[in-house]
Amino acid sequence: MAVPANTVLVSSRTNVKPDVSEIIAMIAPTDTPVQTMAKKRSATAKYVETLSDSLPTATTNKHIEGDDDAATAEPAVVRTANRTQIIKSVVSVSGTAEQGANYYGYASSMSYAMAKRAKSTKRDLEFAISQNQPSAADATNGDTMAGLESSIATNIVYASAKGSATTPGFSSGDTVAPTDPSSSASAFTETMLKNLVKSVWEQGGEADMLVVGPVAKQAASAFSGIASLYRDGNGNAPASIQAAADLYVSDFGEINIIPSRFSRPQNCLLLDSEYMSLYSLRDWRTYDLAKTGDNEKKTLLWEGCILVEEEKAMGKIVNVSS
Repeated sequence: MAVPANTVLVSSRTNVKPDVSEIIAMIAPTDTPVQTMAKKRSATAKYVETLSDSLPTATTNKHIEGDDDAATAEPAVVRTANRTQIIKSVVSVSGTAEQGANYYGYASSMSYAMAKRAKSTKRDLEFAISQNQPSAADATNGDTMAGLESSIATNIVYASAKGSATTPGFSSGDTVAPTDPSSSASAFTETMLKNLVKSVWEQGGEADMLVVGPVAKQAASAFSGIASLYRDGNGNAPASIQAAADLYVSDFGEINIIPSRFSRPQNCLLLDSEYMSLYSLRDWRTYDLAKTGDNEKKTLLWEGCILVEEEKAMGKIVNVSS
């Protein structure tokens, strides 16, 4: 076969329009499970405090006839707190980029950039919530809120030797960051989970979600007896996709196993959403910055903190293989 003489070919033209998709693909994950599950509350100060109480330990209670009454020791109310953290992102777009140029995929550079920042800044909040950062007042660099991992101090299962690892928790007005074990990590096992769930239940908690990294999530999917321990939530029907293992039915209640990209993968966080609140001092908002030249600037901002209202209702497994 031959091409006839003087046939116009695309390959010889210099004015062919490019074929560019109007759809912009983005693979970056945006799921934020912990802040989604937390109760939403409003804060009125930068230092957010909560009170928790407990009942006296159950004991033998019997008395002789006619005896004098003696007062029972009354546990003191416990006062804990967290500091609000300012999370924000600034977008700056030139006048030409916003008002002059045309684009594939979107009409406004500012609108597209702000939509991206809304997703990325929400991920920054999830990161702060889930990590082992301490709470601290810092007038130079900005206050930090304590993450969930730092706040859980009572119910801890160590996957390997504890060694010098510590979790001081809340003390003297702030929450101290944990010290990690120096021993090698161990595989996440069902026995670890059972022991932690039992420990939380004995303290009075009823944990309903386990936040894990990808390796621990796959380990949970392979626990023995998965067919009897997992179901898909539709009545008493067997699990339709057993490998997903999203719902674990423990001896003390059902627990959603949720993979997280923003918590530390070497630790599993067992949470009770009843005692976990996300306090907003300033809820999500945007504002324009002063014009300083041929550009437009906007800021996206949130200020608040995660607050564990009763840390004994939570637990964590420390130093699993990641």
